[in-house]
Amino acid sequence: METLHTKTIIIGGGPSGANAARSLAESGEDVILIEKDFSFEKPCGGGLFLRAFDEFDIPKSLIKKRVNTINIISPNVEKVSVDISDHPLGVVHRQAFDSALRDLAQAAGAQVIEAKMNTITPTPDGVEVHAHRSDGSALRIEAEYAIAADGVNSSVRRRLLDEVPSRVLTYYADLHDEETASCQFWFGDDISPGYYAWIFPHHEGVNVGLVADDKHRMRQFYDRFFDKASINESPPKPKGYFIPHWKPMTLYRDHVFYVGDSASLVLPFTYEGIYYALKSGKLAAEAIIKNDPDLYEKSWNNLYLKKFKFLRILQSIFLRNDWWATQMSRLYRHQKFQRAVIGYWSGTKEPYGLFLTLYKAIKALIVYR
Repeated sequence: METLHTKTIIIGGGPSGANAARSLAESGEDVILIEKDFSFEKPCGGGLFLRAFDEFDIPKSLIKKRVNTINIISPNVEKVSVDISDHPLGVVHRQAFDSALRDLAQAAGAQVIEAKMNTITPTPDGVEVHAHRSDGSALRIEAEYAIAADGVNSSVRRRLLDEVPSRVLTYYADLHDEETASCQFWFGDDISPGYYAWIFPHHEGVNVGLVADDKHRMRQFYDRFFDKASINESPPKPKGYFIPHWKPMTLYRDHVFYVGDSASLVLPFTYEGIYYALKSGKLAAEAIIKNDPDLYEKSWNNLYLKKFKFLRILQSIFLRNDWWATQMSRLYRHQKFQRAVIGYWSGTKEPYGLFLTLYKAIKALIVYR
């Protein structure tokens, strides 16, 4: 068995893990990243605000499509188009995107290894990870810190905290013969009660899917959505995948940081996750660089806790039933409301607290009815 020593071991090579590894390596820190499958492509729409490419110094050549419009479709199939050209989205191919992020980390000095974690064990001075490489050889890694970046099914979280990230089920399919220039958000209790269904531009064709809590009715919702959206293709067999459903969870404990999907750090209502994966990885790295582990959770909460709570409140109001979802879609007809919501989503507008949020929502319904 080969034994390696490092200050930080990162388990998972998606956006959060790769960005953490790159940040640490660029600061001269000793870091090893293990990813079980370099060819893995996460089920994902692949949308990311273009500003993130500048913020995290990611090559814009990875962008496959650019989105300047979102469409809100109400339960009774009324469509409202929203111009987001001031805050456009870039669509990436997740396998190529994640691979490029790992390459950037390796170029900065991180050691990147294709290996699957078998066990992670606390030690008096950190953690010990046992893994096996893609060729089957055994590997032991001793580290002062670990970063759990191993996704919504986080083995690290399960083993060390005896829990899984908060999550919800999706059904989805990639349709290579369909095209759309906009991100379409479809609402209705008949297709996605409490959440939304979608048709998003994908790196090839479109990505179609929905979110729901009722796993026994998922196929019924899925087939009905294809019919409601008048998608030309017959519904292919759907793929099922969990996505994080945010609630406050442990972000750091006993030398281990939890980032991205492993901590359910996905924005409520929209379920945007790539940006927050990148950011959480960077914040965890900054805490390690400064030798102040508690800084990670403090920084995250200062930046995003209010925003996440705010979007969760909006989701609980406007997606509680068809009547509320219909009122929301009507509000989107008004430019002032559009600008406000896009501002909250993109992070350019400061969110409100609970009572002011409720007041603003009721006022909007009265003013823009």
